[in-house]
Amino acid sequence: MKKEKSLKKRPKYIGSYIVMALVILFVFLPLYIMLNTSLQSESEANSSHFHWLPEEWSVLGYVSVFTKRLAGINIMRGFFNTLWIYLPGILVGLYSSSMAAFSYAKIKFKGKGVMFSILLSTIMLPNSMSTISLVLLYDSLGWMNTPYPLMIPPMFGGIGAVFFMRQFYLTIPEDLVNAAKIDGLGYFGVFNRIILPMSGSVLLAQFILSFIGSYNDYMGPLMYCQSSSMYTLQVALAMFAGPYAQNWPLRMAGAVVGMTPLIVLYICCQKFIRKGLSISASIKG
Repeated sequence: MKKEKSLKKRPKYIGSYIVMALVILFVFLPLYIMLNTSLQSESEANSSHFHWLPEEWSVLGYVSVFTKRLAGINIMRGFFNTLWIYLPGILVGLYSSSMAAFSYAKIKFKGKGVMFSILLSTIMLPNSMSTISLVLLYDSLGWMNTPYPLMIPPMFGGIGAVFFMRQFYLTIPEDLVNAAKIDGLGYFGVFNRIILPMSGSVLLAQFILSFIGSYNDYMGPLMYCQSSSMYTLQVALAMFAGPYAQNWPLRMAGAVVGMTPLIVLYICCQKFIRKGLSISASIKG
């Protein structure tokens, strides 16, 4: 009887397995082609015939990635530029976002609902709408060709982080906040000494998501950091494109090297990402 039931259930899952296999193929096929091309010789990669496995194995693309300087920038310099330009803004911005989220969740003040609705409505505005005005603003401040446009504005927080962290803070009992206030703590004390230490998983999840977005940013550094000494990783990778002929093994090797830190970060922290997002979404209403 058990075998008959299992045989009856199998056809129900065949469609799911097919869909999952197609999704996996759709995701991993470009990654395989990228890795395969990075291990080919330049002549083989530029040929008109595609080979599923390299006929001429070569790691010259990876050697060139770490040793070659294109447009005055090396990929490792671009990686370190990405870290020191974006990390301060992300870290300070997480604190600002969490403080704003706590205010919207636990502090009663007039116009809170209207302000939060206006804040959320700005998510629907495309970033490209403010590009010209921001360039003019930063140029008037003398910030062009400096890291300040990429470093200082994120310190004031992000709308997405405020929304998700507010969802988490709404799950914290009001009695905990009231008890801390009875003991003599103000709102800053309650947030810094009680709420913030409880927000580890949510903060880590938002940090990873913010870091991934900043790590993949291309337009910002291209517009504001015009000096090659301040090029970030994504701009440095774009410089691997030649004006006349494409060195595909070099470009694909650069893409593999640039993608590796994010893959390692996700593999190491995926349970924290899931936990942080599930905690933020686990509120009724």
